[in-house]
Amino acid sequence: MRRTILIVPGLLSMPDGESYLRQNLPSLARLTELGSIRKVSATPESETPEAMLLGLGPATVTLKQGPLTVSALGFDPPERSTHFHLSLMSFDDGVATVPQVLLQAADVDQLMAAAKRLDTKLLTVLKGGQLNHALVWESVGDLGTTAASSVDGKLIAGVLPEGDGEVTLRRFIDDSINLLSSLELNERRFDEGLPTFNLLWPWGHGIRTPVPNLALRRGEPAVVESASTRLAGLTRLAGYRHADRDAFGLGLKTKLRAIAARAASRELSIIFIDVPVELRSQEKQEELNWFVRELDRELLQPLLEDHFKTPSRLSLIAPGPIAPVAFTSLAPSPKGLAVSVETGVQNSNSFPFDERSLEERLIPTNDLWTLVEAGLS
Repeated sequence: MRRTILIVPGLLSMPDGESYLRQNLPSLARLTELGSIRKVSATPESETPEAMLLGLGPATVTLKQGPLTVSALGFDPPERSTHFHLSLMSFDDGVATVPQVLLQAADVDQLMAAAKRLDTKLLTVLKGGQLNHALVWESVGDLGTTAASSVDGKLIAGVLPEGDGEVTLRRFIDDSINLLSSLELNERRFDEGLPTFNLLWPWGHGIRTPVPNLALRRGEPAVVESASTRLAGLTRLAGYRHADRDAFGLGLKTKLRAIAARAASRELSIIFIDVPVELRSQEKQEELNWFVRELDRELLQPLLEDHFKTPSRLSLIAPGPIAPVAFTSLAPSPKGLAVSVETGVQNSNSFPFDERSLEERLIPTNDLWTLVEAGLS
């Protein structure tokens, strides 16, 4: 039996916020009418909240950004090594910034080919995509690093790595500035008043710790689809396969119809779309309203149509955000809803899939990871 789990956090609003689900969404209405509905408890804080998306408890996995990025890029460094997320940034007059522009693939190749000259006996640069890459330090120690988002717009002198290996990492940062600034690509961009890409910033350091092999535990592999580097890295470590993130799309350009078509060709799929949370954080009300309609028409509709043709279980889980988000007037509800429809199981649900059902005492409540596990079983 085909099993497809669609996880879309942030669809439900706070009690006093505007609902984006109380509009004409025929596919969601049909799915809700035929399915079994559950409430989703607020997701707890976790070092690696992506574990819940695979059906694991929040305390099961404790991996930081660096090891997840290295795994997502397909690398398996020596066991005694520290992994970093490596952000490509702009540096000018002592200040680091995150460039708000996209690079051509050829430019990324040129920059990271140059960056490989920074490799040493202990340091290895791993090429990723756009601004996101990785660094492996073949040693371990007590370190302190600062995330690129927290460095943005600040003098780097006050936020450089500290602790064991700080000399090595600080030299690496200095060398990256000198090397990349001298590239013709960056000299030209500087002359044209464009952001340069002349700083490699290591952060999110950690070591790779064991992850349950879910493919062996379940006896079958699952394919995960998302735009998340972190989830891609964890998926690989758990023995599942993560689909090509470039084929998934980003934000409002998420390729919903293509995602539905790929899911219809697989026995076991987990699809994670966090666009509503992103749009809420950016206060983009009209775009969120539009995206919910597209989600209904371009993803739910074909998934539901395929469900009626093939023995299957289709689950939609709309939890609260799986990571802390800044409060805005479009803040999502910390709680969520889930609905599941299965071939051969008769349901006649009268509760709506919107904020009104969050307070219904007759609807049982489950944790996100238990709902995912149940959907995969």
